[in-house]
Amino acid sequence: MTILEAGLRLDFSPHAQSDQEPFELRLSQDRGSVPVQVRPATVPSWTRTHALEAYADWLDEALIQESPGLKRVRLYCSDNAAARTRLTVHGGTPTPLGRRHEPLIETLVWVQSHARRLRYGHDRPQARILDHTRFYDLQGQECPLPEFDPESGTFHHPREVTGALVVEYAPGFSLYEISYDTGASQLPAEWFRELKLAWLAGNIHDATPPMVRVIAIGPNAADQLSFNRDFWPTHAGTQTGYRARSPEPFTPEGSGYRYVPTPGKTCWDRCKHLIQPHSSLLTQQEMIAVRNCVETQNTPRFHYVEESRVVRTERVFAPDNPELYIDVARPVELVMKLKRADGGLCDHNTPSGCCPELTLRFSNAP
Repeated sequence: MTILEAGLRLDFSPHAQSDQEPFELRLSQDRGSVPVQVRPATVPSWTRTHALEAYADWLDEALIQESPGLKRVRLYCSDNAAARTRLTVHGGTPTPLGRRHEPLIETLVWVQSHARRLRYGHDRPQARILDHTRFYDLQGQECPLPEFDPESGTFHHPREVTGALVVEYAPGFSLYEISYDTGASQLPAEWFRELKLAWLAGNIHDATPPMVRVIAIGPNAADQLSFNRDFWPTHAGTQTGYRARSPEPFTPEGSGYRYVPTPGKTCWDRCKHLIQPHSSLLTQQEMIAVRNCVETQNTPRFHYVEESRVVRTERVFAPDNPELYIDVARPVELVMKLKRADGGLCDHNTPSGCCPELTLRFSNAP
């Protein structure tokens, strides 16, 4: 009696690769990445004891974009696919920078297999072996190294072998520059408000800025990636550290601000009178101008100014003619006083550690 036996052998390789051309988006480490530049703003203080709503009075100054952020991405694909690829950016705008080539080092591993293809083996790359292990076949016999076929971007061996190669090649890729904004175009107004409050309170990343998503659609493939928005500065400034903040003498009213006079003549009063002396209702632009004025007054610059001098007049004769002379006023003493450089509106004490008045006496004094 004859017994027929049939066998089926399946080999699953963790490194199995298809013959499809690569089509892959990757973040680029090229120079040119810059954060979104927002206009600096100042709040009286930061404090973790305040709810974010404590900073609502400064919302109109938060996250005002001065220039967009930039990030570069690479699309690894063939020249043919690159010409027919469309890039879409959610929250930004792509600008193509052309095709590039850059050296790449890759490790290829054989485990009882015939071939390994380069990750980006498109457009006939030239691969160079940098290092390698020994190669062995199924019987344990040492074998020569696999050979490279540039047409397919693949290293082949006629037998099933085990081993590894470290190779270098310069694949082609399309470089894109992505321009992105603060995220206001992607978020509902109430969510973007939370982002601005976090920025005013000291750290925009206490909220969750929306990511920039990039999608590439090719003739036979697609890929996508996303990256975080970067901001500069990442928070509003503060002049008073973690001290308690003083309330502003303004309350929101309609699209403007109503000025509420305070007892005494404060710096706010003086700056308000300079910007808008005839009305107690200020526009947003006028309110920002008043705040900028107060900030400048609170951080004044000082310099020394001559207050008085004492001079002595001396007559100097010509060495060859006693009838010829000039009278020279020589300084004997100068008094210098420290004063504000801007002649500010508000009164401020002399900076600590400075001498408010200097008296200079010169060696030609009697």
